[in-house]
Amino acid sequence: MATVFPRDGGWVVKWKNAADRWVTERTSCATKAEAKAYVRRLEQLAAEQRNGLARMERPTLMTFGELVDWHTEHFGDVTRSASDALLGARHVRPALESVPLIEVTSARLDELLTRKLREGLAPKTINNLRSWVLGLFNRATQRELWFAANPAQAVPRRKVPKRVPAYLKPDEVRLMLPQVPARWRAFFATAVYTGMRRGEIAALQKRDVDLEGGSLTVTRSWDSDTTKGRRARVIPIHPELKPYLVESMRSKSELVFPDSEGKLLNEHCDLPRLLRSALNRAGIVEGWTLKCRGCGHQEKSEKDDVRPCPKCGFAYWPSPRPLKVRFHDLRHTTATLLLKAGVSLSVVQRILGHTSPLVTSEVYGHLDLDDMRAGVEKLSFQPLEQPLAEVLAIAVNDSAHDARVELRGAPVVRKPQHEPSGPSAHAREHDASRAVAASGPSRIRTCNQAVMSRQLYR
Repeated sequence: MATVFPRDGGWVVKWKNAADRWVTERTSCATKAEAKAYVRRLEQLAAEQRNGLARMERPTLMTFGELVDWHTEHFGDVTRSASDALLGARHVRPALESVPLIEVTSARLDELLTRKLREGLAPKTINNLRSWVLGLFNRATQRELWFAANPAQAVPRRKVPKRVPAYLKPDEVRLMLPQVPARWRAFFATAVYTGMRRGEIAALQKRDVDLEGGSLTVTRSWDSDTTKGRRARVIPIHPELKPYLVESMRSKSELVFPDSEGKLLNEHCDLPRLLRSALNRAGIVEGWTLKCRGCGHQEKSEKDDVRPCPKCGFAYWPSPRPLKVRFHDLRHTTATLLLKAGVSLSVVQRILGHTSPLVTSEVYGHLDLDDMRAGVEKLSFQPLEQPLAEVLAIAVNDSAHDARVELRGAPVVRKPQHEPSGPSAHAREHDASRAVAASGPSRIRTCNQAVMSRQLYR
């Protein structure tokens, strides 16, 4: 039964909504009678919504878990990123599984994401979870399941620190490709020579490959009928890539790179592990960890030295420390090497399928220190009339010996810090006056007022 009670000079009502959950609301009613009439209307509306006689302005009967199931059923095949859905099912859904949508507020979402950030999730992952929830409520709004504001819209995005993407140098690519297992070698070569994403390579079909014309048509990604950029593009085939494609297209599958059963590759295949293993075998590593199999002692080294352990005398076993690279870094490699080779930004943008050259410049335009040093060394200034070293030498010598330098034909008279031995002050003043008379009118740098007066009124 609904209740009405006063609080802080106003009236508060409490009733059960269509989801049979108690709801407390502060009203603007001036009297208790108005509050009772208001809560009776709310109870009547909830009863009608519960029985399907009134339209629900807010889906109070649907929980967050039911919204996720509804979204997966109707939009699961058009979701751009399946990994975001998996992250949401792992980190967001358990906390909000049985919560009615009316109670999924911006404050509640922000508190949940903040807790996940403290538990160790990266800011980029937090933003992906926010976008996933935002998409759920946007789809519900389109299908008239949600009429209120999107609660994820008011949740602030976390600031993601920008890092310089890792890439391989040409010599490292040449060493890495032969070390990739034969089954995956053409897949990796396609990534390096075209800059395609792994989902685009996995979904590549034989009809998309024109060996005679030397072009690839990229139209889909994984099991989606479109790419990440929502647009198709054509990429030229490098002559060195053509033998890899010819070998891969011998299968009976319509796919260029199918799995062992001729079907689409699993999206969760561990391509980064294959890449790191190939780099390890090629000797392209971050360093080595020397492990003793006798006493368990370990130490880091830049070389794979096989030497005895200083504690027990057993021979060290060198273990490589792999580079922190991902399969997506092969795409970074393609873009970076093209830009370093002098290819225009617009051409690289069309190859990668970016919506704007600005995206290509911000993400893939990083250059190494040698390139920056070469750019800085191009700075050139006009040479000085007198070498800087000679100017500095004259200044130092003048300061050290307190020499008199004639400027514009007039002597420079400095006041000594200590009274020197020799002629009296009157004799020195007389000598200065004679020097002024001989050189003609001029400005004199001196502290002697008598000398200045004689010069001015001469």
